[in-house]
Amino acid sequence: MMILVCGFFIEGCTYGLPLSYSVFQTYYSAQPEFQGSSITSLTLVGALWSGLTLMGAGLVAALGARFSLKALMYAGALVMAAGLIGASFATNVWHLILTQGVILGVGSSLVSNSFIPFVPMWWFQYRGIATGIIFSGAGVIGLISPIAIERMLSTMGFRWTLRVLGIVVAALCFSACLLVRPRYLPDASRPMRVSFTTKDFYFLKTRKFIILGACVLFQGMGYFLPTFFIQSYALSVGVSSQLSTTLVSVMNAMTVVGQLLLGFISDRLGYWKALVASSTIASLSTLLLWRYAGSSLPSIFAYVIIYACFGAGFTCCFPAMVTDVANDPNQFVLISGAFMMIRGMGNVVGNPIGSIFLTTASTLQEGWHEITYFVGSALLVSAALGGLRGWMVLRAVE
Repeated sequence: MMILVCGFFIEGCTYGLPLSYSVFQTYYSAQPEFQGSSITSLTLVGALWSGLTLMGAGLVAALGARFSLKALMYAGALVMAAGLIGASFATNVWHLILTQGVILGVGSSLVSNSFIPFVPMWWFQYRGIATGIIFSGAGVIGLISPIAIERMLSTMGFRWTLRVLGIVVAALCFSACLLVRPRYLPDASRPMRVSFTTKDFYFLKTRKFIILGACVLFQGMGYFLPTFFIQSYALSVGVSSQLSTTLVSVMNAMTVVGQLLLGFISDRLGYWKALVASSTIASLSTLLLWRYAGSSLPSIFAYVIIYACFGAGFTCCFPAMVTDVANDPNQFVLISGAFMMIRGMGNVVGNPIGSIFLTTASTLQEGWHEITYFVGSALLVSAALGGLRGWMVLRAVE
């Protein structure tokens, strides 16, 4: 039970807070310090924050040869606090890119990805549901944080908002790091055995990893765009600032439902069926609901609910995917890190592409349409690749 509680708050701090970056982005764009900055550069801050949280998994695998998982978690909590507090002194957008983007992203990665290997140690039969409960921390924190951050920004400005967040994040992450413990690793205070030989990376050549890696890449390219841009879209079609923030909170809250639902599907029907359901329904909702929503608030809310419910649950499949690919429990960290890194690459690439669509389209409306086509197409490709892995499982093809 303690591993669930610790994971809940770790995921909330490392993945829930980045879901609220659209509130920061809207605020930054109106500040004198950042006027004249392009939407692409402001979007890059959030993309690096969330993307490096995923991409840094390889760094954890490398550092694990010298430092213990718990030591990396403590270091990550300190780096996260430094990134948030450092961003409070920003006077130019590149300062935000460095602090709230790179430094905060690396710190989040160290905390989150050092924690992930603990999950498959403790949960077997109900691994998908356990993962869903842990990852639902991102949804719960994501529900609260947009509204709280918006109010803090309006009352104390971005500088003290970031400082307060830095203190809160440090307190929560340090507490969780203190309580988490392994089940069958020799000692959480010792470095892991990480041997970088050809044999250790043999899984990279397997067909199942290549297919699942491509599935994760396309999902990462498409999934994060709506989470960053739905507030900007709502504002552009006339939705009030308060309601647009509520949309972000609702989207983040529904990820809790999605994590539990897809975790249940993964446990009962197989992870590849959960992959297909997640990406297919998220894609269709984007192409059919967001594309034609216009300024209809009910349609936008319907899209946000459906998209978040199914798109966010994709990550519940990761532990089962890692187990499917791994031949040895010692490979859990490497394979998990590889999948996280691939998804982070998709995120870092996909979000700037979305901002380019907005700035290069002939009209703003056309730019939003191009984003929906891109998101829908990327997720459909992801669903097809998940289905291909399912076909391989049914045919017993490795």
